Amino acid sequence: MQIKKFTGKTMSEAMAKVKQELGDEAVILNSRQVKTGWFGLFASKQVEVIAALEKAPLHTKPRTEAIAVKRPTAPEARKQKPAPDAAPVLSVPRRLPLGMEHIETLLSTESFQGTAWEEQLNELFYTTKSIEAVEQFVHDQIERAFPPVPDTLRYVMLVGPTGVGKTTTLAKLAAHYKLDEGKTVGLITTDTYRIAAIEQLKTYAEILNIPVEVAYDFDDFKRAKQLFARKDIVLIDTAGRNFRDEAYVEQFHQHHDFSETNLSLVLSLTSKLKDMEMIYSQFEQLPLGSLIFTKADETSDIHAMYKLVRDSGLPVAWLTDGQEVPDDLVEGTPERLTRKMLQKEGWPRWTKQGV
Repeated sequence: MQIKKFTGKTMSEAMAKVKQELGDEAVILNSRQVKTGWFGLFASKQVEVIAALEKAPLHTKPRTEAIAVKRPTAPEARKQKPAPDAAPVLSVPRRLPLGMEHIETLLSTESFQGTAWEEQLNELFYTTKSIEAVEQFVHDQIERAFPPVPDTLRYVMLVGPTGVGKTTTLAKLAAHYKLDEGKTVGLITTDTYRIAAIEQLKTYAEILNIPVEVAYDFDDFKRAKQLFARKDIVLIDTAGRNFRDEAYVEQFHQHHDFSETNLSLVLSLTSKLKDMEMIYSQFEQLPLGSLIFTKADETSDIHAMYKLVRDSGLPVAWLTDGQEVPDDLVEGTPERLTRKMLQKEGWPRWTKQGV
């Protein structure tokens, strides 16, 4: 790791030097105010920033050891060869009647394990002879699992790991509240670990003509909240690094006042279900009020959100399905989430219209 010290009259000047020499991938290790001068005479305050750049690790080819391979004997080889007239392998027994393969495929996924709807679906089909009635039953069961969208409080804070799209989602929310709802908006970012994240948020803020404050410590954060005391909505971005460290998550309890705050955990639907469940378990100790799912456009199925909502009991505040700001933002109402999920599954009755 390359570590270097930078100074400037202001934080912006020091950060510009960091970006010029180390680039956007630099990380900020520490920042403080220092006095310069000769034995204190004519001393002036400057900002000192210690930054680092992670160098690419050297990749060495692992040494391979010779492994003795046992060659099968003639009798064993004959056992391994399938008989030419062997019967085909039996498939998994069908649980639902013909014509409902799309329903059976959905229910066989990990997200729907334990639902045990097969008996009710079979009874409904043999009673009504209608696949549409069975589809509507599944639709209604999924919709009931999604709690209603929570009321928006004055502060909206996003937490989650790096790379899930917190900063882009924050920009979409800022555009929604200002352009669609006509509210006054302020932005605060505490993600000072990545220079690129700060620059990205500042760019969105400039386009939307929304003020943004960078909080390098808790005192900066309190001052930023005071500056935005007259704003209708204050959106807060947070760093996603070290989320596996329990001490890092515990810092949120120590440094943030969650009163009047919608605290949302942001999860990417491109992640594996087990990874999302692990991320949720790390942030579960925080007073989470809702979930936000991102990158729905980058995956062929989004049914993992059904299991996470069912297990956590949390509502979904928003779903994002693209990079366009302020577009590609879907409010997490039960009806819209259910239609969006079934449309992704390719169910013809629920098309993209109205989603």
